[in-house]
Amino acid sequence: MTSATRREIQKTGFRIKVVEQSGVTIKRMLQRSGPFKERKCNNTNCLICSTGGKGSCRRTGVTYELVCPICRHKYFGETSRSAYTRGKEHLKALEQREEGSVLWRHCRDVHAGNIAGFAMNVTGTFQTDAMLREITESVRINQTEEGQLINTKEEWTYFRIPNAVVARSWDSGCKRLFVFLLRNGG
Repeated sequence: MTSATRREIQKTGFRIKVVEQSGVTIKRMLQRSGPFKERKCNNTNCLICSTGGKGSCRRTGVTYELVCPICRHKYFGETSRSAYTRGKEHLKALEQREEGSVLWRHCRDVHAGNIAGFAMNVTGTFQTDAMLREITESVRINQTEEGQLINTKEEWTYFRIPNAVVARSWDSGCKRLFVFLLRNGG
């Protein structure tokens, strides 16, 4: 701390303790590496950028949602590849009316075969943690009302995640922290 700052503190007449510590500077928090970089890729076949969706289309290891603009039903998915690549695959399958396409199945069953212009949003980025990505997808599916969901349980090995409470216990004799996962109802 500079001597000028110390003098100013002494002038107040209060006892003030100043603790200086290193960390992220305000400049670093506000600074962007590419201030003029466009946020959208402007690719016409990018399902995220062309529909005004949220999130970065080039990020890999993401969870995402596809939203039907007509009925607002949602499909939740995850991919280790980029959201752009996965969105392109969804669009291609929809345009070709592939039987395995969840979007085509939705349009066929709910909208009498009329193709809806789905919007895609990236809901999370988990580049190096595949299990957390899959659990996040499952939680999003479980939290959505079944009538609002495009996903089906047959799409993957669907499992129900129990409600859980994490309990911690400190053993001062061993100086260890024990973490327990306790099932709570459901």
